[in-house]
Amino acid sequence: MKVEISYVPPEEIITVPVEEATYPFELNGEVQYIVYFSCWDGDYHHDELFCNWMDSPDYYPIYSLAEIYDFQQEEYEELFKRQDIEFEYMKGSRKGTFFVKAIIRRPQQFKEYYPYLYGNGGMLNLSLWSIKEDLFRVEEREYEPPYPELRTKKDRTGLVKGKRLANAPIMDLTNSSILFWVGHDGDFITAFSKDEHFSTIDSLQKIIPEKFELITDEYE
Repeated sequence: MKVEISYVPPEEIITVPVEEATYPFELNGEVQYIVYFSCWDGDYHHDELFCNWMDSPDYYPIYSLAEIYDFQQEEYEELFKRQDIEFEYMKGSRKGTFFVKAIIRRPQQFKEYYPYLYGNGGMLNLSLWSIKEDLFRVEEREYEPPYPELRTKKDRTGLVKGKRLANAPIMDLTNSSILFWVGHDGDFITAFSKDEHFSTIDSLQKIIPEKFELITDEYE
């Protein structure tokens, strides 16, 4: 099966949580290689790629961070209980949301959790996982919403564009970090790393399952 990938120049991304940021989280630490994996199912099934790729015990534990809605909690907790997955909640960035951090210790757990991670990303919610390192933390940050908000003060209601506090996801990368993010609408999955295996298509080909052939699409 052929898998289309694109290499993105790190200098073209904006990693701080501002309106024009490239990603919906903050990256701390140098990112040397950024690779987009297409999730178009015309040629291959992305779930098969990543579940086969993560099948090696050498990749565990896997840590994940997802922002979910409160109405999803029961479904997620049922999965975690059924698969014996450790997890914890943190307050989300928006009303009615939670960040859930999970520790995945076995390939079977990842196979069961992957559809949830991917589906959550397809809903435009945050979904990430990292190899062997807990890169995730959440901090309260002040930011300015991109659009005015309706507020009432002293019996007067109007549109106000001001700053507010919200929890922000932060990724602390090290020299050995490998981080995956389910992109907007689930159209692609992005890998961030300084690992030399991600430096070229030939070196990356050596660590993915043999049945998948990488092909490149020039980044524009």
